[in-house]
Amino acid sequence: MKIVEALKNNLDGEELKNALSFVDYMVSNGFTPKMEWDNGCRFVKDGKSPCLLVNIQGDGEWFLCDVPVITEPEWNLLENSLKQFIVENIKVCSVHKGDKCSCGNEPGTTKKIFGKYYDNVCSSEIQFINPTSDVLDRFREIVEWWLTNKE
Repeated sequence: MKIVEALKNNLDGEELKNALSFVDYMVSNGFTPKMEWDNGCRFVKDGKSPCLLVNIQGDGEWFLCDVPVITEPEWNLLENSLKQFIVENIKVCSVHKGDKCSCGNEPGTTKKIFGKYYDNVCSSEIQFINPTSDVLDRFREIVEWWLTNKE
C-alpha cells in the first residue's frame, strides 16, 4: 500500500505507530486509501470520504483533516464532547504569529464552520497534527458517527 510506504519512509517512533494504526483502522472498516499525491491519501468508501491523511515528507509530521461533519444539522446531532474536540482542532494560520504557514491561505481567512465564524483559519480548516492514540480514539468516534449517519 503506497500510503504505508510513504509513512514508513517519513515517520518513526510513536508518530509512525499511530499513523499505521489509523490506516489499519480505516482499511478494516472498508475504506480504500486513494493517493492524492506522493505523501497523502484520502480514504474513500462508497464514493465518499470522511478524511484526508497527509504525511508531510521530511519533517516527521503527519496530520488528519477534513472532519466528516459538513452541515449545521449534522453538527447539531453530535454530542457536545465531540463538538468541543473538533473545535479545539480548528487550524489557525500561524502567519499572524510571525511563522511561515504551509496552508496556502496565508494569513488565513474568516470562515464559517458549523454555524460559527472563526478568524485566521487555514485552508484545511480542521487538522489533527501528529495525533496521539487518545486523539485518534476520538477521531475514530467521528468516523463511526460518519459511518452511521452518511447518506
